[in-house]
Amino acid sequence: MDRKQHRLLRNIVVYGLGISIISFIIYKIGIFEVCAVLASANVGIYLFAVFIYLVTLYVLSMRWNYLLKLNGYSAGSKNLLLLITMGQFINNVTPSMKGGSEPFRAYYLSKLEQIPYHVSFSAVIIERILDSVIFLIFSFFVIIYFALKGVVYTEAFAIAWFLVMALTISIVYIAMHKKWAFKITLQIAKVVTKFSSKTLNEQKIKDTINKFQKTMIFFKGNRKGMITALLISSAWWLLDIFRIYVLFIAISTNVAFISVASTYLVALLVGILPTLPGGLGTSDTAMIAMYSFFNIPYSNAAAGTLLDRSISYIGVTIIGSIAFKIIKKKSKENSYEVES
Repeated sequence: MDRKQHRLLRNIVVYGLGISIISFIIYKIGIFEVCAVLASANVGIYLFAVFIYLVTLYVLSMRWNYLLKLNGYSAGSKNLLLLITMGQFINNVTPSMKGGSEPFRAYYLSKLEQIPYHVSFSAVIIERILDSVIFLIFSFFVIIYFALKGVVYTEAFAIAWFLVMALTISIVYIAMHKKWAFKITLQIAKVVTKFSSKTLNEQKIKDTINKFQKTMIFFKGNRKGMITALLISSAWWLLDIFRIYVLFIAISTNVAFISVASTYLVALLVGILPTLPGGLGTSDTAMIAMYSFFNIPYSNAAAGTLLDRSISYIGVTIIGSIAFKIIKKKSKENSYEVES
């Protein structure tokens, strides 16, 4: 079996497992009950939720460009939106809901916009840190809310929260310390060179890390810029949660915004764990279970989750895969050499 066939078989197995989990849950809830709720959905409100999702993608591109401008660079809106959509696609096909796309986005940004690698990579790492900070702040209040409500799995959520915080601190520590950053980058480079014709240049790696860390220190010292970027990040997170809230309005389900926000963050926490692509099946189970805790009928919870997936998973995966092909074609047409 060649590499292509192996990848195809793996995709069939993992996606099949994810779809099987969702199908089994819907079967247990009642297929006809869920379909009836879906059929009753207000199409106009659903399309409004799609529009909100498109706005969130624009906000992400706006934040990315803002971080680049802080460092004296700028990128075209069209390329940024293509890269953001491509990133959503990659996140959906890798074993995590919100990560995995950063190296791809940084690499192709440099290729398309003639931005040095150390600037593009530092910008996406700052994005990741900002998202982690927002997640930790929002989920901290959710854990307090759960503790007051006496939710059974509050302790498990709290442990997961501390793990995410520890991981975030570790990423920042490694990124800011030359010795660790060089060791890890060198090991990754050794693996990459085994599968490519390129030779390993340790001095070039050291120079790139030095430039990268100087850029990171610049972001660290720009307090006003980071506060603005944090506010933009908060707007994105709130819009993403509001989109799901709107979807429940579309199926005439009365649900509090705090309930949607809590469920969103718990599902995201589950989806962050390396399981199935985009948290398919695992995060859906968590969402349905959490909605039921807030006294939402199972059929409505399943319908709301499916509507959300139709936008944030199916729709953007299809569009993102097309964006990926466009980006690869455009990057091949650009013959210039990017500064490290």
